[in-house]
Amino acid sequence: MKLPLDLLLTVAATPLATNALLYSSNSRHRPITNARTYRYCSISSQRHYKEPSRDRSTSDGPDAGSSSADAFAVLANTERWISDTLDKTNKATKKLHYADEKPKNNPYSRKEVTYVCETGTDLCAVVGGIFRRVREARELGEAHGKGVEARLDESSQAPTTMRQTQLCVIPNCEEIAKFHPFDMLVQSINQARRSARDFVIEKKGGAGNDWVVSINCAHLHPEFGEQSPKQQLEEMKKEDEGGEIDVNYKEFKRQRDMARRSPYPSVIVEVQSTPPADFGARSEEAAMEAAAKLQNAKREAEGVSSDDVQKLEALFRMSAADKKTSSDGDFYDALGEAFGKKQIASQTPLNMAQTWVLKNDPKFNKQTSQFTTSNTRMVDQAYEYVFNTMAMLIAENDSRKGQTSYIVLPKFVPTSATSFDRFAGQISNIIRAIPSMKDKVLISTYHPEHVEKSTQSPVPILVLTWTK
Repeated sequence: MKLPLDLLLTVAATPLATNALLYSSNSRHRPITNARTYRYCSISSQRHYKEPSRDRSTSDGPDAGSSSADAFAVLANTERWISDTLDKTNKATKKLHYADEKPKNNPYSRKEVTYVCETGTDLCAVVGGIFRRVREARELGEAHGKGVEARLDESSQAPTTMRQTQLCVIPNCEEIAKFHPFDMLVQSINQARRSARDFVIEKKGGAGNDWVVSINCAHLHPEFGEQSPKQQLEEMKKEDEGGEIDVNYKEFKRQRDMARRSPYPSVIVEVQSTPPADFGARSEEAAMEAAAKLQNAKREAEGVSSDDVQKLEALFRMSAADKKTSSDGDFYDALGEAFGKKQIASQTPLNMAQTWVLKNDPKFNKQTSQFTTSNTRMVDQAYEYVFNTMAMLIAENDSRKGQTSYIVLPKFVPTSATSFDRFAGQISNIIRAIPSMKDKVLISTYHPEHVEKSTQSPVPILVLTWTK
């Protein structure tokens, strides 16, 4: 095996018993086993993982024949394919531009790329895993912005842009073995991400929120670019109408598709965190902060004056004169009279949703209905939670015909029923792109801001009605 990059694999646990295997090309750690050095295209590489046994029937150990052993080979094959593709690009570049010079390394071969493997077989859980990668990328970009903003006061250096790429390989899901279903699924996920721009979301304030965090999501597939018979017929009709066939353009499209035909279905998540444009506002804010610090320092230097002490003494004397009694019992008695001696009990959003559904939803069945809740505010995390919940319910019982499941999201778009309905619509679009789920579940919503009174729940509720 000839690998052009240093590999380091770390096993991590993911939701729904999905193993994520991660390694980075820039890591420098001591290898688990004896390092083996290879030479390939004048680049030395060390293998930092133990190669799985080829014969599983004779392999020993608790991990013999497990999916984690397959994941090592999957990641190695994917990395080898990327290296071979880049090597071909280097040779083509040398032939076209560097005929009399030494070949130059492809700049993308030095790019920081992280490889992960989704070993799950359920496509619904895989979709949840993709949204988890998107969420982690967003959080990474936001954390970079906050960290840079915190260091700007101590350093005079200009803020830097962060860019990282993660390749998520999905080798074991049979539903996306063909290119067309996988392409439809990724397109529906990207459409859901684009529609989230119009959602009314409450964001927490803080440093780094002005940074622009952009995330791109693309896909690779062994059959990338293959057309269905209908698409081939439409292309032939266009060629007949045009009268001329551009052979160079067809060859360009073929090479472009071949460059994206990876050994396994894969999703590429790229995050870029860019500092906000500086139009002089940053310098004005720094001047205002410096003036406020100077004013606070002057106040601390002056200390407490005698006038302040006299005012506090007068205030305490007045409150003591107006107070009729100092016993705690009288205080609680007065509190009881103010509330009409009613018992005060705290209610969680989940309890409020359960009480409302019990009274207003005829589809509720106390024997079969389920409730789950999440305090997420962000869209990608909400998508992740919904699809992971559906995968969990399917894993528990594959046949849920006639049952109803309720997902309570009290902090997700609580002031916009339109955003919540669009969120539910995008979930339906993604479900239709999953072959095993498109006729299995229906999505509906309850929200405090709905126009119809019959659907005005105290908190946002996403309803899953199982038809199969």
